[in-house]
Amino acid sequence: MNDIAQMTATANKIRKEEIAHVKKAIQSKMAEYQLSLHDLGAAGVAAYASARKSISDSKAAAGKAKSATKAPAKSKGKDKRSVVKPKYKHAKSGATWSGRGKTPRWMADEIKAGKKRDSFLIK
Repeated sequence: MNDIAQMTATANKIRKEEIAHVKKAIQSKMAEYQLSLHDLGAAGVAAYASARKSISDSKAAAGKAKSATKAPAKSKGKDKRSVVKPKYKHAKSGATWSGRGKTPRWMADEIKAGKKRDSFLIK
């Protein structure tokens, strides 16, 4: 067990050193290009998530550069699922529904009011 604790402590120390190095590199580039956090779009959570993804992407790219013998990764192309045509239409609002997934609120309200689902079928 002591070996595991030592390895964990060593890994944590290395990680902290790596993070410190990366922070210095980022600060250096920001100073070089006169950028602020606002310029980077770091004003909100979306920017934070984007930055985290960017960091993981750059780590992955660095790993790929180190091991050139690996086969290239397949690109994540467009989603292959097809668009389903609407099956139902609300006459008042013009809202449509394909009939898949949860029943939309407008239809649920109309059914509660006594209408039948078939009355909304698109012909």
